[in-house]
Amino acid sequence: MEAKSMMQAAALGNSDVSRRSLLLGMAAASTSAAVAVVPTPARAASESAATPVGENPELVAAYDRFAKAWAELKTAKGNLDWLADEWRHRWPLAPEEILLNANAQNDFHVPAGAETDIVGRCLLRDSSTLTKRLSRDFRGKARQTCFTLRTSEKAREMRDRWERTVPQGRTEKSLARNRAFREEAIRECTRELALAEQYEAETARLRAESGVAMVLQRVKDADRKLNATAAEVSFLPALTLEGVGMKATAASIGAHDLIKLVVLEDKSPLGQIARLVGSVLQVTRGQA
Repeated sequence: MEAKSMMQAAALGNSDVSRRSLLLGMAAASTSAAVAVVPTPARAASESAATPVGENPELVAAYDRFAKAWAELKTAKGNLDWLADEWRHRWPLAPEEILLNANAQNDFHVPAGAETDIVGRCLLRDSSTLTKRLSRDFRGKARQTCFTLRTSEKAREMRDRWERTVPQGRTEKSLARNRAFREEAIRECTRELALAEQYEAETARLRAESGVAMVLQRVKDADRKLNATAAEVSFLPALTLEGVGMKATAASIGAHDLIKLVVLEDKSPLGQIARLVGSVLQVTRGQA
């Protein structure tokens, strides 16, 4: 991913935490690619219970808080996954008339206006049924795709713009044709507006009924806590090899969703740091 995309990712949310997450994520990316030794939450928790001889007690305590935050995030995400599965059968598909661009799922972050499930993840549709909207070639190559949607706000803006348009024509025939085109465009926008409003009202009702906002907030809070505890571990000095392993583990896991930002072949300083973290994990896990 290019530097511009990295900067956009870092700009989301709290700037201090996002910058930390970005750096940790860069390190974690090639760590996960080069070394499949990142410990599980249970292993991290068990490791934190035993204090290495001669290790900085503040680091051990901070790592213990990190391990607990990691477990909290895993639980919160598990609850979110359960909610998504539980409500999937009641979640409506957006009307085909308001579908816009395909392949919205290819963005690193869910783009604004994308069709999503109840928890805000890109909703992939079976492309084989969309014969009017997608070409045969596209349907053959992409069995599933996510669309951006025409929202009620955009549909209303388009209708209002057409209503303000004054048809022009050099002849009576061309003027009549342009007037008819304008009227049809207004009718189409009005239909799309009604469909968008109905869809948005129904999905808002289901979100309120499911309590998904509260579950999403728990994930967000746990995510912030994980980033904060990972940063805390990173600032404390390690006195033993096991302590260095704790810091490397926190660096590689604390970024979780951002680990795809740097690949193993990245030759930048951040890529070099990532490979260093991977080497540290190799050594510390090998001697555990």
